[in-house]
Amino acid sequence: MGGNSKPIGKGDDDAKSLIIESLENEFTGGFDLDSVYLINGKYHVLEFLKCETVRPNKSHPNRYWFKNKQKFISLWDITKKLDGELYLVNYEDSREQFKIIKVIEINSNGISNEVSREWNFDQFKSWFKGLNRKSLKS
Repeated sequence: MGGNSKPIGKGDDDAKSLIIESLENEFTGGFDLDSVYLINGKYHVLEFLKCETVRPNKSHPNRYWFKNKQKFISLWDITKKLDGELYLVNYEDSREQFKIIKVIEINSNGISNEVSREWNFDQFKSWFKGLNRKSLKS
């Protein structure tokens, strides 16, 4: 896979801007997937959740489930259809805290089973680069 891949670039942000511009402030029926990695035949779906009012280690999607319920249920549905694993990555601009939530189960009321880790930026980078490198070798 490594020979067919490319670095992430500004074009990825441009595509999102195009979607926003095209919808002209309409609510969207879709959502974007932040990252999907294929490692040894298994998909790993990552959704990055920027924390602005609550720090990453204290934030959890269940806190604002009422706002984004459908997004998380859809992410879970896609992940299950891919027979994959879903990781939610809480982060902040300062890059001081990261909380990685591996979702085990979601129902209509929220995330009901998970494994979470709290890391600093170096720990997150190590995990994320490892995931990326495994995908490139698969």
